[in-house]
Amino acid sequence: MVNRQISKDLKECALTLWDHGWEVEDICEVLGISRASCFHWRNLFEELGTVARPPSPLVGHTRIITRALMMAVEDLFAEESDLFLDEICTWLAVEHDITISSSSLSRNLKQVGLSRKMLQKIASERDDVCREDKNERTYARHYGRSHYGQRAQLCDVFVQGDRYSLCAAMTIDGYLATRVVEGSFDAQEFYDFVLEDVLPHMNPYPEEQSVLVLDNCRIHHNQELVDLVESAG
Repeated sequence: MVNRQISKDLKECALTLWDHGWEVEDICEVLGISRASCFHWRNLFEELGTVARPPSPLVGHTRIITRALMMAVEDLFAEESDLFLDEICTWLAVEHDITISSSSLSRNLKQVGLSRKMLQKIASERDDVCREDKNERTYARHYGRSHYGQRAQLCDVFVQGDRYSLCAAMTIDGYLATRVVEGSFDAQEFYDFVLEDVLPHMNPYPEEQSVLVLDNCRIHHNQELVDLVESAG
């Protein structure tokens, strides 16, 4: 017999028939109930005075975050989609005196449709509002939260201001020569570095400091540079 909802009236009717002398098997056949149910209802009635068990006084935890507060959290992610969960937990504790774990907060965010996804970064240099908040720092965060079906976007600084490159010639005893340039080294800049800073400290082969070893960098593939070093001995 499959489980089904049995009304309180039917349970009371079964016990009434039983009290009037009906056999349990006849009651089960007429009402379409099981023998075990009849004895279960009899035990309940003798214990509690009713055939229906009263609802349990135990209730679940009260909701920590109200709907209004969750809307405030949604507004936070709308402004800064890359916020970490622990940052939201700290904000709730400081601003609203609510203590909640990151896992519980994550479940609440999923219930309102905020999912974790890869951030889509937008160059702040293209946005006048974001440019005013430029702080010359690169964000290390790659994930954010937004509503289902929407991208998590972040206005970020792509241009870092002035950039410098350093090139050095080293021996087993330390640095032989160094040069710092603004921007990046190209083939001509590296050629000048070898000519002006490195070769003056080197000697003809096979004396000490007579061998120049380069890696496979593209700017090192320069025939003029090869001719320069060979001409120096």
